[in-house]
Amino acid sequence: MRKKRHLQTVTGFLLVTATVLAGVTAQADEPDRVPVAHLTDTWADEVVHEGTDTGPTDPSTQITAQVFLTGNARGLADYARAVSDPADPRYGHYLTPEQTRARFGPTPDRIDAVTAWLRGTGLSIVDISSRAVVVHGTVSQAATAFGTRFENYTFQFVPYRAAKDPVTVPAAVARDVLTITGLTVATGKPSFPGSPSAAVTRKTAATPASPCPAYFGAAPATDLPPAYGHVSQWAPCGYTPKQVRDAYGITGTGLTGKGVTIGIVSVYNEVNALSDTNRFATEHGEPAFAPGQFTAYVPADAPAEQISGEFTMDVQGAHAMAPEANIAFVVGSASRLGDSVLDSVAQIVDRHLADVVSGSIISGYTPGAAPEAIAEYERLFQEGAVEGITFAFASGDSGGSVIDGARTVEYPASSPWVTAVGGTTLALGEGNKYLWEIGWATYKSSLSEDGTGWDPEPPGDQGKATGGGTSTVFPQPAYQNGVVASRFAGSPPMRTIPDVSALADPDLGLLVGETERDIHGNVAYTVEYGGGTSLATPLFAGIAALLVQERGPLGFANPALYARHGGGRFHEIHDNPAGTPDTVTFAVVDRGAVELVTPGQLGLSDLESGPGYDTATGLGSPTRELIDSFRPLHGR
Repeated sequence: MRKKRHLQTVTGFLLVTATVLAGVTAQADEPDRVPVAHLTDTWADEVVHEGTDTGPTDPSTQITAQVFLTGNARGLADYARAVSDPADPRYGHYLTPEQTRARFGPTPDRIDAVTAWLRGTGLSIVDISSRAVVVHGTVSQAATAFGTRFENYTFQFVPYRAAKDPVTVPAAVARDVLTITGLTVATGKPSFPGSPSAAVTRKTAATPASPCPAYFGAAPATDLPPAYGHVSQWAPCGYTPKQVRDAYGITGTGLTGKGVTIGIVSVYNEVNALSDTNRFATEHGEPAFAPGQFTAYVPADAPAEQISGEFTMDVQGAHAMAPEANIAFVVGSASRLGDSVLDSVAQIVDRHLADVVSGSIISGYTPGAAPEAIAEYERLFQEGAVEGITFAFASGDSGGSVIDGARTVEYPASSPWVTAVGGTTLALGEGNKYLWEIGWATYKSSLSEDGTGWDPEPPGDQGKATGGGTSTVFPQPAYQNGVVASRFAGSPPMRTIPDVSALADPDLGLLVGETERDIHGNVAYTVEYGGGTSLATPLFAGIAALLVQERGPLGFANPALYARHGGGRFHEIHDNPAGTPDTVTFAVVDRGAVELVTPGQLGLSDLESGPGYDTATGLGSPTRELIDSFRPLHGR
């Protein structure tokens, strides 16, 4: 069972700043210097104001920073909105990466001006591009260049170097600097013991104690204690790709994703992704990759290759929905832009490596933070929209998250320029008939020792849940106006997520084949079933690839998706589907223990599911009607 991957310091998502001796004089008060707009109200500010100052940083400490360049930001945003709006005459008039850079990127003279300033500070120039100037030097040199002092801090048990004063640049180049990253960095791991990484629990696809029925409802659990006054059902031990294609109306459309490329955002090279996918396909009657259909883009300085299965599910989820689509497995480099996820996205946009992009990675940003890299991410997503690229990111597996007493949503999913994908629990009946979906939020109880009851009393212990909620950073985009109820959007109305949803419940997940290394170092291939919004996202990306196949580039999909709300184009997802007991339950076997799963407990996860848009499943999950609705758009 795959839970959401939570990548912070690994990918460079938490960007922090370096420090100088207290005696270094800041230049922030000089009239010829201007604060960098996107470096105010950031994570670094929280570190400085809420963390514990542990003293100045050694001025000889080495630092690498990325100075991102501003182009025609207003023109880019305006054109991105126009080509994404079905009601605009410019809809679908996409540009190439070269055209995008020429129209909206920084001009050569402005790149030269920023480079000359940085070189004059004594910092070494590592790389120059139309996106950023990368510099390297000491903390002392960085303090002079950026008009700040640097201190060491401990914040939320993590040691940091952070800029004590506002970061400034000369007024002559202020309009050319979008944001700066690499100044604020975590310098170590959390200081409390037992700091957990993202939970990853797996279930093998065949467990002797489970009957593993072929579909939901085929095996009533009459041998187990009842719950809520009714007999539960044994859950299938994972769905096949064909079952999920049937569930979302793909079968019979004739669409396979042929000619379309799906990009997978990754932070390391999953060495067995191709071979595992082909082995699973061959053994389960699915199409394997043809030669040249799968391409890995791995930079020379990428992290070491890994055998973990972490990103293999992304590949297999997308391949399950669009078996003839090409896959571009894009590994980011942390050295080029200081953030491996950012670099992966930039590679895709700058080289147009994909038509649809699946990102099963979340940042963990706190609600009040506007971290330094967000400005560059937003520009990249707008450039992607201009080029006709569709971005889908996972909404997370933490329900309606609360951090520091405030509700929050995950980034990049909360960006108004990406499609945020939430998760569901999906029940399929005989003949792969779609029975129902519930917003994914599970609670579990274990069979008592004497086998006569459940412990604790159902619904039991809280498990994972689809991410969703309301942003405190991004205002409500126009496409959500009139579709998202005010009780979700708030006042003033803000961006809400998810936008759409798909299968995510790991207890009724997708069968995948993965090679993994266990805690003893043994490597083996196993067939498992996994979930999380890490699964829902590539499933939706695969469906989006089908839409691209039938009507041409989809680009930023949200305006077109929201324009199609209602009318049967999305499955209406409720807490209590018609024809089911008041409280649905099913039984599974997890690591040899019989468990009762009570899905759809959204109220306990601070989310809501019901008619129309909701914060658990967005507009809902795709239907055949949604797929068909795109066919006549260009007369195809």
